Amino acid sequence: MGFVDFLFGTKKGKTIMGLLYGLGASVVIIGALFKIMHWKGCDIMLIVGLGTEAVIFAVSAFEPQHLPLDWTLAYPELAGVYDEEGNAIEKKTIVEQLDTMLEDAKIDPVLIESLGQGLKSLSTNANKLSEISDASVATSEYTDSLKNASSKVSTLADDYSKASKSLAEDYSKASDSLASLKDAANAGASTGSEMQKMATNLEALNKSYESQLQGSQQQTETMKAMYAGITALMTNLSESLDDTKRYKENIAQLSNNLSALNNVYGNMLTAMKS
Repeated sequence: MGFVDFLFGTKKGKTIMGLLYGLGASVVIIGALFKIMHWKGCDIMLIVGLGTEAVIFAVSAFEPQHLPLDWTLAYPELAGVYDEEGNAIEKKTIVEQLDTMLEDAKIDPVLIESLGQGLKSLSTNANKLSEISDASVATSEYTDSLKNASSKVSTLADDYSKASKSLAEDYSKASDSLASLKDAANAGASTGSEMQKMATNLEALNKSYESQLQGSQQQTETMKAMYAGITALMTNLSESLDDTKRYKENIAQLSNNLSALNNVYGNMLTAMKS
């Protein structure tokens, strides 16, 4: 066994080389410290330190090369992938790693395209939320206008009802007057012709009052039907507002789910990069 084999091939020799490296490095550092601080004897200490470093480098030049370890003994799955030239095996890019992970998870392009269409549809629905909010405000204003219109219609119906009552009272008074005039006509023969003319005029007036009364009743019925239609329309608008609120809540829940899904994908990409 040669001296080199003793130093680098035996346990005792390796111990000596460890001491040589450690103590020699200490001498080199001390020599440099003396020179930096300009202490007395710094030139001699620098020569000793650099000489020691030169000796260490000269001895280490004879250290034999270590053979690479056979990792297949511990990891049999690495058999056949050993690079005899010592070149590093090409590392896959992040995109290739992502493709491999998607293949293992059985995520095909069709599924990814479907996910993209779903996200696009979600974006469209989110943009329409503002329009729905504006429609809700407009619907609320329209509802208030309908309420005001219904109150005015109710007031108008009351006015027509009062007018109808007034016409009925006038008609009753006219009938009483007609009956009195007929009695007077029977009692006074001298004024019979005049009274008959007056009776004819009163009958014409009676027909006019009756026509006005019928028109007022028909208009009152029309107002009642219109009021019922407005009430039904207000009910439908109220139900539409409830549906809009439920739709908005569903969109908010879907947005939260997609945010959680984006966090999962972000964590996956971070894990692959690390």
